[in-house]
Amino acid sequence: MRRRSMDEARRTRGGFSLLEVLISVAILSFGLLTVALMQVYALSQGSMGRHTGDAAAVARSYVEQINRVPWTVLTGAVGAGWQNPSWAAAPATWNNAMAAPDGATYTERAYAVQWRVTAVAGTTCLRDVELRVTWNEEEMSAPKQTTLATRRYDWGGASC
Repeated sequence: MRRRSMDEARRTRGGFSLLEVLISVAILSFGLLTVALMQVYALSQGSMGRHTGDAAAVARSYVEQINRVPWTVLTGAVGAGWQNPSWAAAPATWNNAMAAPDGATYTERAYAVQWRVTAVAGTTCLRDVELRVTWNEEEMSAPKQTTLATRRYDWGGASC
């Protein structure tokens, strides 16, 4: 049997060199940083999605209220363009209140509500009503908005 030299013995022993460990740590760090950035992005997108859902809920609530608004209010708003709601119990701004751990409440997001009423051509018994909800997001340059529309029929009208 032949005796191994010191260099052969070192090469055959298992283990990693310092350079291999540094490269592995650099690759792992890059991967973990990417995952952390994706998590931050997902949180902000989830927040924007929740705000969009809240705005849609506000719009649906106002559309339901429009079904109870007197016909004279709708007729008075025809052709006035986008304006603040003009019926009772319809604020122009809806604030999303959040409870803090210390029991205090604060406004997380304010939603501005506007409506527009147009007469349907060829009849005096129908009105198209559009409702627009607008809000600001932190990282967006322009305000976001959602719009819902409905059509209202004058059930009590003499010529309808």
